[in-house]
Amino acid sequence: MALSNFALFLSLAASVFAQPAAKFEVATIKLAAPDAVRNRVMPSSPDRLSIPGMNVRWLIYAAYQEGMGTSWNVSGGPAWIDQTFYAIEAKAPQPSTQKELRMMLRTLLAERFALKISQEARTGAPGSGGIYVLVLDRPDGKLGPNIKEWDGTCGGRPPTDEDDPHVPRCLSGYRTGGFFLEGGTLFSAAELLSLPQSRALLGTIVQDRTGLDKRYTLHLDFPFAPPRSVDPAKQPEFAGPSLFQAVREQWGLRLEKGEGTLNMVIVDGVERPTEN
Repeated sequence: MALSNFALFLSLAASVFAQPAAKFEVATIKLAAPDAVRNRVMPSSPDRLSIPGMNVRWLIYAAYQEGMGTSWNVSGGPAWIDQTFYAIEAKAPQPSTQKELRMMLRTLLAERFALKISQEARTGAPGSGGIYVLVLDRPDGKLGPNIKEWDGTCGGRPPTDEDDPHVPRCLSGYRTGGFFLEGGTLFSAAELLSLPQSRALLGTIVQDRTGLDKRYTLHLDFPFAPPRSVDPAKQPEFAGPSLFQAVREQWGLRLEKGEGTLNMVIVDGVERPTEN
């Protein structure tokens, strides 16, 4: 990375992590019920955050990655941050945007989980020599059957007012048998492909290089395994190519090797919270 670019990264990262702490008015943290929905932020009112079951690594992704780009990666921490799931219900002091709720979640992690993090910029991705980039597959730019331009609706619910190109306007995320994105850009599609379920197969992150900036409704039908720690050396050889094929056939896009900067969020310290 050029020195000027590295200095810019440090400046931007410092501004992200040094913002004044926004806090929830009240928040409860309990062990998640055995049958709770896993690793999803559920729809709620503009002043509330509802998470029925999420482990700490995914809580860090929810707080720090969304809207910041797929170039962020969470590493480190004890084994229990992947194994123990928590239910969180929190109320903000006033109606808030998704970004503001994420900032409050960062404060909650610092105060209730004693989360301490550091950051580091790396070229490529650990153990892979690079990243995957999402590009158009066909010369005519025609997209696949599972991706269409967004019609401005959210399946009966109103879209969010927050028109950040990094954030979907509707509820989106992983589900049984794949994931869906509604009212999101392909930046967000690349983010979903960079989360643990997909990255466990690819061994690295994905960044959008399609050049398309519209919002889409899309879904990817693929039998992702339950989320776990990333260890590409343990993945079956057939797992990666089948995901490549699904992206190509369903979206008309292609995953290919590329170069990029991986901005690491490293867990330096974390503690189990006291339930309330």
